[in-house]
Amino acid sequence: MTVLRRLYRYLSRYKAWAVLAFGSMIIFAASQTFMIALIRPVVDDVLTPPSSRTVARDHPSREETTKQWVVDTLLKRDKPEGQRGWLVNNYDRAAKAFGDWWNKDPAERWRKVLFALLILFLVRAVASFFSEYAFQKVGLSTVRDLRNELYERLIFQSHRFFSERSTGEMVSRIVSDADAIQAAVSTRMGDLFQESITLLGLILYVFISNPELAFISLVAAPVLVFPVVHFGVRLRGTTHRSQERMADMTTLLEETIRGVRIVKAFTMENFEILRFREATHRHLDWNLKAQKIQALTSPVMELISALCAIALLAYAHHRTAAGTLTMGAFLSFLFALAAMYAPIKKLNKVNLSVNQALSAAERVFRMLDIDNEVKEKPGAVTLQSVGRGILYDHVTFAYNDEPVLRDVTVPVAPGELVAVVGGSGAGKSTFVNLLPRFYDVSGGRITIDGHDVRDVTLSSLRGLMGFVTQEVVLFNDSVKNNIAYGRGDVDEEQVIAAAKAANAHEFISAMPNGYDTIIGESGVLVSGGQRQRIAIARALFKDPPILVLDEATSALDTESERLVQQALDSLMRGRTTLVIAHRLSTIRNADKIVVLDQGEIAEVGTHEELLTRRGVYRKLYDLQFLEEERVTTLA
Repeated sequence: MTVLRRLYRYLSRYKAWAVLAFGSMIIFAASQTFMIALIRPVVDDVLTPPSSRTVARDHPSREETTKQWVVDTLLKRDKPEGQRGWLVNNYDRAAKAFGDWWNKDPAERWRKVLFALLILFLVRAVASFFSEYAFQKVGLSTVRDLRNELYERLIFQSHRFFSERSTGEMVSRIVSDADAIQAAVSTRMGDLFQESITLLGLILYVFISNPELAFISLVAAPVLVFPVVHFGVRLRGTTHRSQERMADMTTLLEETIRGVRIVKAFTMENFEILRFREATHRHLDWNLKAQKIQALTSPVMELISALCAIALLAYAHHRTAAGTLTMGAFLSFLFALAAMYAPIKKLNKVNLSVNQALSAAERVFRMLDIDNEVKEKPGAVTLQSVGRGILYDHVTFAYNDEPVLRDVTVPVAPGELVAVVGGSGAGKSTFVNLLPRFYDVSGGRITIDGHDVRDVTLSSLRGLMGFVTQEVVLFNDSVKNNIAYGRGDVDEEQVIAAAKAANAHEFISAMPNGYDTIIGESGVLVSGGQRQRIAIARALFKDPPILVLDEATSALDTESERLVQQALDSLMRGRTTLVIAHRLSTIRNADKIVVLDQGEIAEVGTHEELLTRRGVYRKLYDLQFLEEERVTTLA
């Protein structure tokens, strides 16, 4: 019920459309019952010649008595005449007026029947349009809101959230699960309401028109309901497993496409094909189990319905042979009974679809309920500038139980260039990721201009920073929009100025459409060095006072590295800069070098000072120097 209540909160935003949909469905469902009821006068008054018309004996009087009892009970006619209320009085007036009109000139009754059919079809057509469109409006809008909220929730989550979940799982929640909810809300929920009203109207009609036949026909109703409930419960669990296998398959697909060069380089095509086939086979198994349940439902219900039909025909034969049932009355009853099958069948599909949607909604809401560990405090202040600089004050951090950083204290003066070096796993990336609060410290604090970064707004904190990393992230958009990321209204001259400062203007101008050239997903249509310079131009365009560099030249060739390094020198000028350095030769001019070893500060000093000490930094430097010398010799 919790899932249904949460879904209702989204649906309630479109109450007006929902009321229109429900109202139209009530009219549409009522028209179905009226159409069935008109079959009797169509057969007896329109299609049967006056000379051939017969009146049934005995049973019609009992049926009229039953009908009158139902009406009296519903309208509470047992009350004194003065206390019956507006509904009873107006019903009586309407019934009397209709009776006078209907019984006047019986020879012309066939015209009245056809006129009633015409009006009924017109009302039915209008109600059908508004019921379907209004429900689609509610369903599509609801799922749009749910998708938007889920995406917003994901985009604001911490880095830890993304590191612990696959991309395929998140895509599956937003796309596949939301689609399942949409199908249930926009289509099946409408069917649930409309078919339920139709079924109730038909049940009421068959009991009023012929109670004995109705009792025989509906005695097996509990037998029909049991498989619907049973199959629905089984399908819900099976569908849940199927969606999980779809998420696994999506993850595998994305990983393979993203790493296709590695796959080809290691000639692992057949290996990846086998993995994908195994994933699709698992997905197929659970899909087939779900389809087996769906395929079994209809035959079971049809068999039960057929047995009921045989019993009904045997009893009807007895009544018609005795002359106690007219052909029009029987056909009207038979059509009403047959019409009840379609709503029951649809309601069975609704039950299956709703169970699928509830399973999908549970997964979506579970993801929505995951708490964001990096939260902005109420009343957080706006950070204006670097001010007195940055201070890592006895910072400790752990991803799980094992600390990655231990009691790290590093002051960074305004405008200072600080390099962070160390072996693999020393904690360099973690050190810089804590500054913009991609993660929150486990102990100690980080301050900018004396403000703890946890006490300032995230937008003002990250607005002070620019990032250029080794793994450049570009978007499938134009060069201009990548440089002026999120700023579609800027003057192109500003973009060009940033590109020139990043040594990127020349190659951008040579592109087919210049700054309007689309560079493909992740910038695949440009080289590695060009991607880096576009990323640097993006950072220059933002003009941040704090710059974070994750060795942007380590994966480049010599010429590209030279151009990118020139661009970086232009970018770092006058800014407070933190550099994760893999090539120690690129940080000789750093104001301060922080050497990390197993999460602790091993040394701090300038390049020359650290070489003189012959500590960890000197060992790292000598190893790189020997490696570079060996590569040069081999070349």
